[in-house]
Amino acid sequence: MSLGPELIEALSKEIAGLLCRRLRKAESKDSWLALSFPGDRIIFFSWDAEFYGLCEAMPDEVRALLELASSRPPIQSAVKSHLAGSQLAESRVIGRDRVLELSFRREVGAGFFQTRKLVFEASGRYSNLVLLDERGIVIESAKHIYPETNRYRSIIPGQPYTPPPPIAGVPPEDFSGGPDELENISGLGKPLLSAIKEACMVSGRRDAGKFIRRGLDEPPMYQTLGRYVTLFPELLGGASRIDTDSALSAARECVILPLIDRHASKARKAAAAKIERLSSINARKIADAEAAQTDTAAAERLKSSGQIILANIWRIPPRAAFADLPEWGEYGETIRRVELDPNKDAPANAERYFAKYRKKRASAERSRQILPRLYSERDVIREQEALLACHSDALTIRSMLDELSRDAGETPSTGKKPKERLKPPHKRVEFKDANAMILIGLSAAGNHYVTFRLAAGDDIWFHAQGTPGAHVILRFTAKPDQETLERMTVTAASAAAFHSKARESGRVRVDYTQRRYVRAIPGAGPAQVTYKEFSSIIADASSWNN
Repeated sequence: MSLGPELIEALSKEIAGLLCRRLRKAESKDSWLALSFPGDRIIFFSWDAEFYGLCEAMPDEVRALLELASSRPPIQSAVKSHLAGSQLAESRVIGRDRVLELSFRREVGAGFFQTRKLVFEASGRYSNLVLLDERGIVIESAKHIYPETNRYRSIIPGQPYTPPPPIAGVPPEDFSGGPDELENISGLGKPLLSAIKEACMVSGRRDAGKFIRRGLDEPPMYQTLGRYVTLFPELLGGASRIDTDSALSAARECVILPLIDRHASKARKAAAAKIERLSSINARKIADAEAAQTDTAAAERLKSSGQIILANIWRIPPRAAFADLPEWGEYGETIRRVELDPNKDAPANAERYFAKYRKKRASAERSRQILPRLYSERDVIREQEALLACHSDALTIRSMLDELSRDAGETPSTGKKPKERLKPPHKRVEFKDANAMILIGLSAAGNHYVTFRLAAGDDIWFHAQGTPGAHVILRFTAKPDQETLERMTVTAASAAAFHSKARESGRVRVDYTQRRYVRAIPGAGPAQVTYKEFSSIIADASSWNN
């Protein structure tokens, strides 16, 4: 998605509401920068080729992107060094284009101030972020532009900054033409102008200039035109309204939200591929083990071949490749052709068959021992697959991907992680009005963690009956009355139904019991359990919205 110059103008005016506030923190990774001001106000800049622009961000979103990031842009250190502790002094748009300039002032001595400017160019794949000194000299930029790649201008540290080429056209407030002349306006994006032209044509309006000036004077309505985010006092044809009265909030639709969704989609695709690979390997191992365990007839035939050779040594000529030997069975004497190694004598050939027999029996015994573990692994994989389908949070999916990588003996996709990321993926949801908390396992390891590490014996454990899904724990911090207990039981059951493979069926049967009645299955997967003394409830998966 993209945004036009009319939205940049609105963003600049809203950012002006932060004037004189001190910059508390600057964080940057990949292709974005987050500037934090008092009151948890965060202005987020993205020069990503696909999702570019600026908007307001939430602290947890920035934390998530920091953990999901893979690189550090060169401008990070320069911004921290030159802007930390400074105050926002001015916000303006350059040349009615998608170029925003923020000025910062910082006192460096008694009565002496240092000025720095941060210029953001929201130009699609050419988007850039440039830090300037008080003379307009480039200190650092997110992307360096050299003369050999751009004849009009270069952006290199130590060189004067040159803005993008000015856009020709009449300012919207001075335009007085008709619908056919709208392309001569500057400061409004082409998708918006096209929608205005269509609205004029449908209504038969010829005074497009008056229509646009009304759009400049009245309160804006934020909306999307396809993949374009814009504003206008009324909903234009084919547009969808964004339920907000803030430009910084509306711009989230084309900047930070799709950026986080892309991380989630990428991690989900990788996790699904790993689950498919693990499932394929597991299925092949189970098939081999089951075949080895059931192929007893072949093993007995190897044994009887050795016995027949020993019983008929005198019938076998030297260096024979096979021998037709008599065999007594249920229907009397029959003749069996036995393959021989010409380089071995009869006793050695018999021992060769006995060795194959022992190997096949040993393989069958090993298969008998490992099949329960393989079946357990299959259950865990199915559980991971079901839980993956329930998640939309990028960090949770990334945690599952790391867990699957460890299961596959691979290096996790992230490097050194904060302490909280070391905990298996799980979710805590508090219900203060009920003095209750719900814990939800978000992976196989997360299920084991909430059930056997976090839950107390008298907490209530929930799981969708007969289908892979999350372990859900209901904990009360104060003894509930009967009404609260019943209400929270329904809520926790809906969480278990939603985080299960059966959630698409809508109504799901969920078992629940006290945690003390839940036991791990020895030698099984991390979340494979048995339980007793349980009750069941029909839960509505769609009622869970946390």
